[in-house]
Amino acid sequence: MPNITDLPVMTRADAVSLDFAGYNDVPHRCVDVPDGAFTITAKTSEGRRVTFCFMGKSYDGPARFCDIQFHDRGTTIPNANNGVSPTFNAFAITRGGRHVIDSRRLAEDEKPSILVLLMDEAEEEPAPLAPDRLPMKDRDLADLLNRAAAVITAPGSEIRSDREDLIDTLTAEAARRRR
Repeated sequence: MPNITDLPVMTRADAVSLDFAGYNDVPHRCVDVPDGAFTITAKTSEGRRVTFCFMGKSYDGPARFCDIQFHDRGTTIPNANNGVSPTFNAFAITRGGRHVIDSRRLAEDEKPSILVLLMDEAEEEPAPLAPDRLPMKDRDLADLLNRAAAVITAPGSEIRSDREDLIDTLTAEAARRRR
């Protein structure tokens, strides 16, 4: 197997000039991914392996998403094919460096085993949900659950007057999260 530095490697500017995307000013290796299911596998000098499986809407169509797996964390979970898949940590960064998704604090059986990168364009995305259809933020849900606990523990108190509103809010939130 050739070493990556033995293969044609170029600068970020060279990659961009060939109509590839560039990321950071480090050496780039450009790959044209063919139509159909196709996996690129990579291994670090320490033997840590990662795969990038490009898939389309059909097995022979152009890639529309990329399944990413890290294989050497040393943990697995059962998968949908009666086998096991490796688990790993991942996070996503948005404006200002804020982590909008972060698996590092999840329990082991909730860590991701596949990270799916969707390769759709903005105009192909479904319209964002209206604010009243979005799930509650964690802090708001925690407040709501505290209210529910207060009604359950003291059903005869004045808190009971909020009971119907509380039931409606909890039912609506459950419906949003089931979608």
